[in-house]
Amino acid sequence: MNKGIIVGAIAFFAVFAGVWWYAADHGDAPKSTAEPAKTAAAPAAGSPASPPVNSRTDPTGRPAPADPRLAALMVSPDNGVIEFVKGPDGRVIQEIDQDPNSLGFKKPLRQYVYVGDKVAGLTTYRYHADQVEVIHTRVSYKPDGGVDRYDETTSFEPRK
Repeated sequence: MNKGIIVGAIAFFAVFAGVWWYAADHGDAPKSTAEPAKTAAAPAAGSPASPPVNSRTDPTGRPAPADPRLAALMVSPDNGVIEFVKGPDGRVIQEIDQDPNSLGFKKPLRQYVYVGDKVAGLTTYRYHADQVEVIHTRVSYKPDGGVDRYDETTSFEPRK
């Protein structure tokens, strides 16, 4: 395998993890640990259980997936320069770059594939001056909902 591809993939994940960690609101930890003392009552039988108070969330307040590898498959937060294309069921199936200063202006950034209620595939496009980096991610799940297999491949195509 090409050494450059491996180094690039490691750098991508390191940057993604750093941005995710930096964007997490670490300043509210004492406030959230004080909250369970106020809500000592258990939910009534038959009522939907609330998520654990200490569960992690992403910067937009969405619950983080139990398996950290699945965080990369979540739909991007709306930053005002992404067009979200939704399928007939209302789920995002494609993100299109709307930043006029970007090399990928009006081109797809991410494409999602769903199986049932879970994301089973993601294709990510990164536009460079002379080529497009294409990352294909595929996930299969165990019957209990956990990740069975997580595969990722990266390829480079000439820019059109």
